[in-house]
Amino acid sequence: MASTTGLTEADLRQRLAQLPRVTLANLPTPLEPLPRLSELLGVRLFIKRDDLTGLAFGGNKTRHLEFSIAQALQEGCDIVINGAAVQSNYCRQTAAACAKVGLRCALVLRQDPRIDPHKTEPQGNLLLDYLFGADVRFVDADADMDAEKERFADEYRAKGHKPFVIKHPDLAGGFGYLLCLLELVEQCRQWKIEPTHLVHSSSTPTQVGFVIGKKALGLNWHILGVSPSYRTTDAPKQIADLSNMVAQRLGLPLRFTPEEIGYTTDFVGESYGVPTQEGMEAMLLMARTEGVLLEPVYTAKAFAAVVDMVRKGQINKNHTVVFVHTGGLPALFAYQPTLLKALGDAPKV
Repeated sequence: MASTTGLTEADLRQRLAQLPRVTLANLPTPLEPLPRLSELLGVRLFIKRDDLTGLAFGGNKTRHLEFSIAQALQEGCDIVINGAAVQSNYCRQTAAACAKVGLRCALVLRQDPRIDPHKTEPQGNLLLDYLFGADVRFVDADADMDAEKERFADEYRAKGHKPFVIKHPDLAGGFGYLLCLLELVEQCRQWKIEPTHLVHSSSTPTQVGFVIGKKALGLNWHILGVSPSYRTTDAPKQIADLSNMVAQRLGLPLRFTPEEIGYTTDFVGESYGVPTQEGMEAMLLMARTEGVLLEPVYTAKAFAAVVDMVRKGQINKNHTVVFVHTGGLPALFAYQPTLLKALGDAPKV
């Protein structure tokens, strides 16, 4: 598919270069073939290793934070406030990014008693939050996170600080993942491949950069975001709306509608943060075939979607699939009982 917009990769890079940005990630991350899995599944598979972005065990949010932390610094803020689940990868990377650039960090973390691993023992991402010096506050599962973050920010304002509150979603993810898309285009040229599918875990912002890049460059790639949650029921509309805002911010002549967005909640399972049998099988398959670790909340469920499409014949030997590994590996250690059950060889006490 040729671009009908007249936009080039150089055009997109030039527009992104005009935005404030700090260097937090080791980029570009590798694009690697998965030869043993490809042979086993009968489809040509590659993996984009955004688990190797480098900051605090890596992950996709480091790309987001390069733009949001730069904005915080530009505005003269001295503390960044973020919030999500107790085992949030985003919060862990936010705490590390703040430490790296000399900002304070405050986190509002949602406790959910329905999800056993999400207790407040210092394990997984939560342990790293403390290590990076974050000021952590716990709230109930049904708390209004935006209101809680603003309340925390008000407390810091009263002490004379200038907080920067990260909103969910914001434009930074779109900027970061448009750059990722540009990396992928160059790497695919080097590998001499033309992907037919790009599959990744998505809860909104990460997918924005991919869909903008696809349309701007006229790529014939089917982009599928695999949701980790039912929380956002109108995600395709949110992704389209956010894509329009990012495109406008960059001065791109592009418009998006929900119908253009490939997105599924079919692999969430019981709820966010609860591993699925299909996801655990996908995790073990990746680990034991390619020596690559996934994690149970996001990437295992996303790769389970790839396996499911193979089994249903929706992708086959004529297709080339890029699976984007968005990271999240510290959370593995908060899911030890689930992992041992999946392995079937828990040690005898």
